[in-house]
Amino acid sequence: MVKVQDILNKIDEFAPLSIKIDGDPSGFQIGDRQKDVKKVLTTLDVRPKVVQEAIDQNVDLILAHHPIMFHPARNLDLNSPQNKMYQDLLAHDIAVNASHTNLDRAHGGMNDWLMEKLRENVDIKTSSYLDPDDDYSIGRIGDLGESMDLLDFAKKVLDTFGVDNLRYVKSEKGQPVKQVALIGGDAGKFYPEVLKAGADTFITGDVYYHTAHDMMSNGLNVIDPGHHIEAIFIEKMAHKISDWANDYHWDIDIVKSKINTEPYNFI
Repeated sequence: MVKVQDILNKIDEFAPLSIKIDGDPSGFQIGDRQKDVKKVLTTLDVRPKVVQEAIDQNVDLILAHHPIMFHPARNLDLNSPQNKMYQDLLAHDIAVNASHTNLDRAHGGMNDWLMEKLRENVDIKTSSYLDPDDDYSIGRIGDLGESMDLLDFAKKVLDTFGVDNLRYVKSEKGQPVKQVALIGGDAGKFYPEVLKAGADTFITGDVYYHTAHDMMSNGLNVIDPGHHIEAIFIEKMAHKISDWANDYHWDIDIVKSKINTEPYNFI
């Protein structure tokens, strides 16, 4: 019988916790590492509806991209939905692990998945690590070979990730798109590294207003399709677990969360 720790060991080989960004609470979140696992659920976020889904499906282990505990609990008042969620997980003996910035930086991880997805709709000739001197660079950069109009490219991004809406920022230089940097999630703070890498366009989510001004004045186009494009984790991590199950003869079922954790609506 496979145990939680057996699965955590394989995840750590793929996306070691040692490469996570300082301060990121990636890793084992809740539960018993020695628990037997018969069913795993993959999800982008661990929210109350996702926990109920896991309870309904008799899940033993939730594998998420975003940590459930970004901030320490100040109390255990069960009137708080967050605290009630912790209680439900413990009461139903469901373990939770989060692979966040370690997965963002891993070879074949989040940012490679997103770049592969983009290449389905955009003819990217070559792609590489954003920082070639870093064995586990946080982002990826791709060369289109031929330049593309910014609005046309933004529409390609929208279609690729199936989002209802996106924002874009046009650089004050007014240049077209040729060298594209991509970092999933909220990565606006990395724009100096993106500029240093020679990108003219940066795809990332949750771009802050004043940071957008700085990017624009520094000659960078920006496309913000939101944070939820990282839901690609649900499918991709399920495939990873399935491959390991086949390799190591784990007798487990894998469930992909059907809960949409996108908090935003658009009109």
